[in-house]
Amino acid sequence: MTAKSRSKAKNSDRSERPEQPQRSPRPLKPQRSPGFLRLAYSAPTPDQALGEEIRRFTLPATKALPFVKVGPNDQPLVRPESFWNVESTGKRENDVRLGRRYAQLAIAAMKADRDSDLIALVIQDIIKDAVARVSKSGRGRSSPAALGFLAEISEVIAATK
Repeated sequence: MTAKSRSKAKNSDRSERPEQPQRSPRPLKPQRSPGFLRLAYSAPTPDQALGEEIRRFTLPATKALPFVKVGPNDQPLVRPESFWNVESTGKRENDVRLGRRYAQLAIAAMKADRDSDLIALVIQDIIKDAVARVSKSGRGRSSPAALGFLAEISEVIAATK
């Protein structure tokens, strides 16, 4: 038997078989992923979260504030030396106005850097400054700029609904 005759014999065997009825296709079930591949959470995309977090830690708007004192060799991730470094102008009214203006700038920087701790850090350094004044002069006189800052913050909080 030659190769051609063998292939004809195979084909004829197939043609002699009765055709089986076609089955209707089963509805497809959703395939489950294996249990070991399930994620507990979905991580944020790196371009959104990582970039924003790095920017938040560099605090560009906060470090640009006129009353924030940064170190001599300021590095992006290094915290400022002081969040309240204000020299008096010598005139009480001007200092109060200056403190109010600084509060407005601080609120804008807090929003820009998305740093909700900024006002608390400024108030901490205002307290440190007041303690340092008392220890130097022996008198408990408050800074007009600090009073203006705190008055403006209080008014903004009171106006917020």
